[in-house]
Amino acid sequence: MTYVIVSLDRSRSGPLLRDLRGARLLPPLIHPWGSHHAYEELLTEPRSLAILDVPDERWRPGLEHRVGLLRRLAPVIALVPQGADAADLLDAGADNVLTRNMPVEELAVRLATERRSLASAGPVPHECSPPASVLPHHGSQRLLLRLLLSDRRPWCCHDLSQLLGTAEQPLNRAALRARLDRLHSVLEPLGLALTRSGAWKRLFYTVVPSAGDRAATRP
Repeated sequence: MTYVIVSLDRSRSGPLLRDLRGARLLPPLIHPWGSHHAYEELLTEPRSLAILDVPDERWRPGLEHRVGLLRRLAPVIALVPQGADAADLLDAGADNVLTRNMPVEELAVRLATERRSLASAGPVPHECSPPASVLPHHGSQRLLLRLLLSDRRPWCCHDLSQLLGTAEQPLNRAALRARLDRLHSVLEPLGLALTRSGAWKRLFYTVVPSAGDRAATRP
């Protein structure tokens, strides 16, 4: 199982994760929230595990939402400050919540145990992996297409903005709409279309079979 480390404050995550790497447990790279590389790895590696590091309490507001978003990509273990309430994070989809302040040796053992448990459960299924030949060359477009195809449940514009932005600032809604609009020409050769529903302040996007594809399959 591949660990992918996502931090809400990469500089403050550094000391702890260096100690854990010393235990030969974690990879050397810490990704910031919103990293295209981190998300693509979670979506393409069939046995991946997201470790969300929460260095301090200032990230507590809205943390359940972030956990829920990551959980749409892969299993999630949250590392939180001592005293943080784990119940809401577990309800949001975290597979486990561990205190990052515990002794490094103990934390390493707990993470290794979680890794074995999740690996035995098998990989998280993603609904569709698009052929490499149709993927956009631009990294942000390629990631957005993977997100929409890996989970066909509707994606709220606010969720996509937060997932694709930085820890401090969601992606600008106009930029998100522009990226979504450019996907129509990529989805069409796959017999798919991007639909939009909801009100203008909260739009939902879903990939569905295109009208022409549905007509061709009718008896």
